Amino acid sequence: MSVPDKIYRYALILITILATGITGFMVLEKFSFIEALYTTIVILSTVGYSGGARQLDARGELFAVFMIVIGIGFVTYSAGGLFRAIIEGELQRSIGRLRVTKTIEHLNNHYILCGMGRIGSIVATKLKAGNIPFIAIDKDLNIANLTETLDCLFLPGDGTDENILKKAGIERARGLIAAMANDSDNVYTVLTARDLNPSLYIISRAGESSSISKLYKAGANRVISPYIIGGEKIAQSVIKPNVIDFMEFATAETNFELKIEELMIQDGSELHGQTVEQAKIRQLHDITIIAVRKPHGEFIYNPSPHFLLNKNDILIAVGHPEAIEKFEKLTSPKH
Repeated sequence: MSVPDKIYRYALILITILATGITGFMVLEKFSFIEALYTTIVILSTVGYSGGARQLDARGELFAVFMIVIGIGFVTYSAGGLFRAIIEGELQRSIGRLRVTKTIEHLNNHYILCGMGRIGSIVATKLKAGNIPFIAIDKDLNIANLTETLDCLFLPGDGTDENILKKAGIERARGLIAAMANDSDNVYTVLTARDLNPSLYIISRAGESSSISKLYKAGANRVISPYIIGGEKIAQSVIKPNVIDFMEFATAETNFELKIEELMIQDGSELHGQTVEQAKIRQLHDITIIAVRKPHGEFIYNPSPHFLLNKNDILIAVGHPEAIEKFEKLTSPKH
């Protein structure tokens, strides 16, 4: 049984005993509510009964004996259990906070996700599935249940708060995702995050199209509007349904036949300094390079056989997942 359930159970027992005593004295002795409450408390508190609110008759005395014998036992059991449950819950929260703090202190190149609403929870699920380290921040303490299910780090607080972002290790973070429902909160978070870490990669959600330019001016590297993307996808599903079907097929996590992946050529990779033809990517690895993004941001689509590959180039590759996994080793430093 969870700590909150224990607290509810013990509290219910205490309330039931108290209600029984109050009702009994009101019915048997015709006490007022205040008199019945006072008499019940005096009996259950074991301070010694000296007449209560008024002198009891025979029926009242028998009921008082019942409350002393039965009620005090349950009160002692419930009060002790309630105290233990509260202490246990506080200990769990303290240990949890300490664990999160210690884990965050050792995190580097992680992401900070501000906002765990409908969009943020989807992002968190995808990041967790991709084994990407991140910390979720939200003002709603009920979000803790979701983060426990996802088994991810959670900091209760406001993503616009500079101190919370510092606790999340923003100076060491790789990126920040502002996914709060309020655009003004996202703008303020982006401004604060950019000031704390100028090299941070920042992605922000925009609810209104008018907020997109403001978020870019605030320092976001990329702004995404779920409503615009949703509308465009619906329209493309009508205009180019086969293209949409192929893209969904290629990017689906459960797809075991085809995968689109981005791979960076690292310093020391054997691909560095070779042309696409010399690397024989298609012939040896059954991989198709559909685009290359240069370090300065330029995209080269469908690179020719004579295209020269260099370190820090990002290859957009298409192929079987196993082939992609094997080819990824070539982009790493050669041992």
